[in-house]
Amino acid sequence: MRAFKGNTVHGNGTVSGELIAINSPISFLGDVDGTRGVVKVKGREINITSKILALPYSTGSTVGPYVMYQLAKYGKAPLAILATKPDTLMLVGSIMANIPLIINIPEEILNYSGCIVKVNLDESTVLIPDECKASNANA
Repeated sequence: MRAFKGNTVHGNGTVSGELIAINSPISFLGDVDGTRGVVKVKGREINITSKILALPYSTGSTVGPYVMYQLAKYGKAPLAILATKPDTLMLVGSIMANIPLIINIPEEILNYSGCIVKVNLDESTVLIPDECKASNANA
């Protein structure tokens, strides 16, 4: 197993699921459909419902946290969000929507999209099985 260490900001326990890695910042207001659980990146829609979402950070409006809340309200939220850099609006949205969040994860995590990973929020770690090979992020 490969382990990546960050800092848990919100959440506890463990979650496992498919890692969806997006290698560019997203705007929760402009790029995320909170009622459908999809992120629009480079003309594609990527389902984040019940997945582990990894991204560098978010950009955009103070409405972003409300879109994160909308994801949770409609049952379309990711199981957890992993961010390489701290982002105030993502922190607020994570708490409002009760979406687990780890920040300061190494950027290398963005190379493992499609892998089934285990997120331990109590230890602030993400475990990737050895059989999962690095690939490119989704966008």
